[in-house]
Amino acid sequence: MAYDDPKTSLLPVNDRSQPSSPPPPPFSLKSMATLKNFCILSGPLLCAVICLCVTFDGPTTSRNMLAVTAWVFAWWLTEAVPMPITSIAPLFLFPLFGIASADGVARSYMDDVVTLLLGSFMLVLAVERYNVHRRLALNITLRFCGEPVSPPFLLLGICSTTAFVSMWMHNVACAVMMMPVATGILQRLPVNPTDGSTRAATPINNFCRAVVLGVTYAAPIGGMSTLTGTGVNLILAAIWKSSFPEAKPISFNTWFFFGFPLALLIFLALWVILCLLYLSKGSSMALAAYLDKAHLKRELDILGPMAFAEKMVLAVFGVKCRRR
Repeated sequence: MAYDDPKTSLLPVNDRSQPSSPPPPPFSLKSMATLKNFCILSGPLLCAVICLCVTFDGPTTSRNMLAVTAWVFAWWLTEAVPMPITSIAPLFLFPLFGIASADGVARSYMDDVVTLLLGSFMLVLAVERYNVHRRLALNITLRFCGEPVSPPFLLLGICSTTAFVSMWMHNVACAVMMMPVATGILQRLPVNPTDGSTRAATPINNFCRAVVLGVTYAAPIGGMSTLTGTGVNLILAAIWKSSFPEAKPISFNTWFFFGFPLALLIFLALWVILCLLYLSKGSSMALAAYLDKAHLKRELDILGPMAFAEKMVLAVFGVKCRRR
């Protein structure tokens, strides 16, 4: 890509040879009467109405908190302003309405749990950028694929890869990354067999359903194992820390020893159920003509040797897992 070239400028360069953009239209009140501007004003208007018309028996900060919540909710619902601006609106609204100090709000934005989640998303972007997830999926699936192909073990390889990756990053991001890997394997399977017989089409279609359902459910199951696997776990850890400051906080190891055995049992139950529902005895013969180890090795050879960036991403990934 262009940004991979070291000679490419990081900042846009003004090209005087290109024609300049046309001048903006003249200002008028009619041009301001748009739906977007109305949605932008809806937040402050709701806040003003609540502050003027709603009364609480308690302190005024409770009423102000409700007003600010309505303001942010209106912007969030209508997307009148970009989401990043809406997300940091409490940073200036809370001090403005006397709800909390700017220092306290800023500390909440840079809480340990928020920083941990931010680092996980950065790692997700790096893994996706350099196709580390695809290489990992192909290597693990290649180990599980028998000769001839064994649909139950191939399904186990795809689902276990998804669950493992989901342990270290957000389960939604993991599902988004792993679904193209799974569908890439399924694309080698024909929609309609060449012989025109539905006897071979039914096992192939059932295997495709099992893979899609397996990836979909394996991602949240793997996310149960670690704190970073899903945002709900991080929210629970933050609530525990704020509600019980004297108690021992929920660490990564504490949650792992609690969540991993439970997630493992649920994962095995998922695999057994998918095998019983969608993988019949004749599925191995139906898939053997279209999918084997040679196909997976060919996909792995297309990726080529590991680049320096992939090795660095794996190194950061390993350090992150080690420091847990």
